[in-house]
Amino acid sequence: MSILNINLALENAGARLLESGVTTFAEVFAKGELAAGSGLNATIGGATSAVQLDVKTTYDDGSVKMAVLSVLRPDLAAGQSLDVTLATAAPSSAAAINLSQALAGHAFTVDIAGSGGNHGVDVLHMLQDALANGTASVWQTGALASQARVEIPLDGSQRLVFDVTAFQGGGLKIDAQFNNDGAMLANGGHAAYHVTATLDGDVVMRENVNQGQYQNWHETFSTTDHDGGQGLGDSGSGWLNIRHDVAHLQATGAVAQYDLSIGISEAKLAGWGLAASLFDFADPLSAHGVLQYMPNTGGRDDIGFTTASNTAWLMSQDPRAAAYAMGQAEAGSVIPWHQWDNANGGWLSAEDYPRLWTDGRGGTGTPGNSQTTGLTQQIGKPDGWTLDSAHQPDLSYVPYLLTGERWMLDNLQAQGAWNVLNIWNDTRGEDGFIVVNGGQVRHSAWALRQIDEAAWASPDGSAEKSYFTAVSKANWAWLVDQIPAWTAAQGEAHGWVPGDYGADNALPPWQQDYFASTAIAAASHGNADALTFLQWQSNFLVGRFTHEAQGFAEHDGAAYLIAIGDPATGKPLQTWGEIGAQTVAWNWSNGSGWAHSDGDYAQLAMATLAGIAHLTGSPEAIAAYNALAADAPPFVNDATFSKDPTFAIAAPSPSDIPVLPGGNLPPTQPVPEPTPEPVPTPDPVPTHPTPAPDPVPEHPVPTPDPVPSHPDPTPDPVPTPTPTPTPTPDPVPEQPAPDSVASLSMKVGTFGFVGGAPDVVITVDGVQMFHGAIGDGSATVSEVVLGQVTADTDHHVLLSFPEQGEPGGVLYVADILMDGVSAGTGVALMGHGEANLTAHGSGDIFGL
Repeated sequence: MSILNINLALENAGARLLESGVTTFAEVFAKGELAAGSGLNATIGGATSAVQLDVKTTYDDGSVKMAVLSVLRPDLAAGQSLDVTLATAAPSSAAAINLSQALAGHAFTVDIAGSGGNHGVDVLHMLQDALANGTASVWQTGALASQARVEIPLDGSQRLVFDVTAFQGGGLKIDAQFNNDGAMLANGGHAAYHVTATLDGDVVMRENVNQGQYQNWHETFSTTDHDGGQGLGDSGSGWLNIRHDVAHLQATGAVAQYDLSIGISEAKLAGWGLAASLFDFADPLSAHGVLQYMPNTGGRDDIGFTTASNTAWLMSQDPRAAAYAMGQAEAGSVIPWHQWDNANGGWLSAEDYPRLWTDGRGGTGTPGNSQTTGLTQQIGKPDGWTLDSAHQPDLSYVPYLLTGERWMLDNLQAQGAWNVLNIWNDTRGEDGFIVVNGGQVRHSAWALRQIDEAAWASPDGSAEKSYFTAVSKANWAWLVDQIPAWTAAQGEAHGWVPGDYGADNALPPWQQDYFASTAIAAASHGNADALTFLQWQSNFLVGRFTHEAQGFAEHDGAAYLIAIGDPATGKPLQTWGEIGAQTVAWNWSNGSGWAHSDGDYAQLAMATLAGIAHLTGSPEAIAAYNALAADAPPFVNDATFSKDPTFAIAAPSPSDIPVLPGGNLPPTQPVPEPTPEPVPTPDPVPTHPTPAPDPVPEHPVPTPDPVPSHPDPTPDPVPTPTPTPTPTPDPVPEQPAPDSVASLSMKVGTFGFVGGAPDVVITVDGVQMFHGAIGDGSATVSEVVLGQVTADTDHHVLLSFPEQGEPGGVLYVADILMDGVSAGTGVALMGHGEANLTAHGSGDIFGL
């Protein structure tokens, strides 16, 4: 037995006794922390008992990543808190609750009368039938809690979904979803109905509902007031609050590195607590404080890396923040992005409908036609909702992460699925997966965030896990493939994601920070392509604060807008000096002040620098962060973050241990002038049918000074770059002439090799140039000299890293050098594999 370094507590935040019962919650473990087949014990208030462990996801070594835990909780007096100590143990041998038998002592019926006809549903009987015939979907199985799902189709686009849990001691809980989410059907649309729910003979709900298509709503019913999870009870009686170990969550990479030392304003918490207690929060279709007109900009608590209430819940573990955040998770059901495909038994997907575009401009689709381009019934604006992927809130990931509630996962998956098919099909690629090819960068950031979160959270072996993982991988691989052409186009200041900004030749750095947050999150989840892309981005993200000597003001890295294109040609400006001069010319520069940073732009910039540093240990990012902090940018202080914690990322430290050991980023430095060799002309992206909106900030700022009159040509379309093809080398390279040679070398790092230095093979243009051990197995970076090569041509470099005897190590290319000139981009290999790289005559390196 070993005690896990996870600090949990169970707290009664209510005014009266909370009687003993079964408590359920979710827990994320670090890789290797809980081995496959292990069990857990929990010690609470001096009593030790077995933990029921329902594993949802695992790491590649089989160890547990995320699980739903059920524990026996003792009585908690008002205000009492008890620590929970988890320790590994043998798996429990206690018999699991027989759910079908447990249902026999209860009755739960739902009666619906309305536009879709009249339906009387005996829910528990139908679940018993589903358990008997194998169609029920099981979520928990054990001695403390057993849960299974039954789905019941109704007329048109309506269906009912019930997750029924039987607890030790005889308690029963039903999570009911009343869904109007059927898609690609011949019939469907708005549903108006009266619904009555009866539990064990008592009427527990009567509601009149007017529900748009693609809207769902959720309600919980229970026979017990002492079994359940977060928020069980209420403040006037016993009220369960589960205090999670957020520092441990951060160490696993599951959530961002928020500054846990900052306290959340009592006024903010009290306001959320009051709002959560109001009647409107109990309305089935309540927006729960989420802005229904999503295109609206300005100060919004529901926009950011996640929502302000989710952030405050993580940072404070206060029950009022939790109650408000879980209320907003209920709103995640109501937003009309739920599109269920009855024909294929899952959320609408590009695998089943590769040409589908769920925007109204996709047209009206044909039921049963997998190649149709439009929905058979359009989304519209039910109940005042207007969707916008560039301003969508992240409502479900954190609540699911902390509770393990299955209906929250449904909402996370529905939103992720909508973010794929909401994109114009002409820009999604052949398989229909690409969501980052053009449009607003903030759209790309939030869409890919939702897809990544759905991929991370979906249970192993599920169809959703397979689909979202494939979509996520396709997008990050596509982004890495763009690096060569984007670098060639952007020059010295390369590292920014092209997109539509609504202002010619301008770039809002804060949208790059949005995308950086998604890359940081994905890399923290273990996505190697996201880490590679983030390293490429870092040339811009860090470099915007380190090139004052070259003419780009440090404070302009956090400005509302900077110049990025030549006003005469529309082509990207090639140097920091050119960008700085044009930014000044258009009166967008902060100079030595902060006149154009009167929003959350400095917060975002510092969050990006801190995120890069936390993830990679980059000393350049740390130095840039510290220099920027010393200049006291606006709204970057504890007093501001206590009221709006959305971007309150902890400051980096030189002693930080990277969440993912991808190695320190190489120093940002000017890229040499490109060689006169022509760069292949990329294929243009089709002109997107959506007009690019003005780049209105997420928080109000003064309108920038008007741009002086200057030529306003139509810029070239944002390219879908084609990576520079790797030349096919001759088996033996021709010996270069003495006056055209350069010395080629690589900086190769290692981390975490238990068995000693790894064995590496490096070939250049098909010829082996190095074979041997690199480093000593610990965290080291070694320079490997590969020899002389032609200076003005590209060279294909293949680094092979065979599997070692001891797993778990990381090898990465930190840099490549041509006559000592650094390109600043590398690639990480986890465990074993190979990296195909191109060393350009200009000194650049790109992972292919």
